[in-house]
Amino acid sequence: MSDASSHKMISRRSTRVFAQDLESCDFGKGGGSRPGSYCEDKEIEKDRLDRASRSSSVDQADMVEATIIRTVDLGRDMHDMFPANYEDMDKQVARILQTSRAAGKKNQGRPINFGDVIPGVYRSSFPQTEDYEFLKSLKLKTIVTLVKKEYPDGFCAFIKANGIRHVIIDMQGTKKVAIPHEMMQSIMKVVLDKSNHPLLMHCNHGKHRTGCATAVIRHLSGWHVDSVVAEYTNYAQPKVRDCDIEYIQNYQSSNLEGLFLLKKKQPRPLLPSKMLRMLFLAATAIVLFCTGFPVSTVHF
Repeated sequence: MSDASSHKMISRRSTRVFAQDLESCDFGKGGGSRPGSYCEDKEIEKDRLDRASRSSSVDQADMVEATIIRTVDLGRDMHDMFPANYEDMDKQVARILQTSRAAGKKNQGRPINFGDVIPGVYRSSFPQTEDYEFLKSLKLKTIVTLVKKEYPDGFCAFIKANGIRHVIIDMQGTKKVAIPHEMMQSIMKVVLDKSNHPLLMHCNHGKHRTGCATAVIRHLSGWHVDSVVAEYTNYAQPKVRDCDIEYIQNYQSSNLEGLFLLKKKQPRPLLPSKMLRMLFLAATAIVLFCTGFPVSTVHF
């Protein structure tokens, strides 16, 4: 392009070019391989350098401040949920990849695998009794549970005592079945609705189901897929699943186009019982009249 302004309206994905040495960070092999901090730092640095060198006619400051244009319209204004420019994006990626390395350890009364997703949305493993005090401090409005089972009495009592809306989405384990598009749509419709925030999303261990749902949000945010996989891997250790990696790498954000405009098909309303009775009696009277039988007055 010939001028700097044209570079300020540019697709996030078209500007992301990674050096071959990042291929040595083996994200796609299950069984516990973990991208080290060196690989993550190299990824962020290469990303920054690639953008700065994209065109000699645009200086680095212009590229850093360039607006991120997202091609998927969810049918609702989401600008305050996702980074607006590349500088903010780099800071978010670096911060989250750093904190995710230690997410599997108990820290200051937080649930295992607790972390920020986007403003007003958190992730974690299934909350335990010792986690309730910390969760109370978040002033949660909604908890989304991605597993259906017998819930501990204490968990149910905590939700009720704090006036939290509990949304249960029966998501099957990711190694058992592929994640249906409709399932992820239903999750995103709750999690990305700002009227439900602050919101906590969790499954059993906060690794696989929660990890895949978080990865979808990263795609919408504009993260490069390697960064998305790196975050998933940090949280999923030591049980990284190849099927999850494949899902994350192949996910298309276009699946969520018009998310908040989609409406579920409403079943036809059932006729009231009195109306059904009237229709039945009327039909009976017509049949009797046509067959020549005497018809007495019918009282409704």
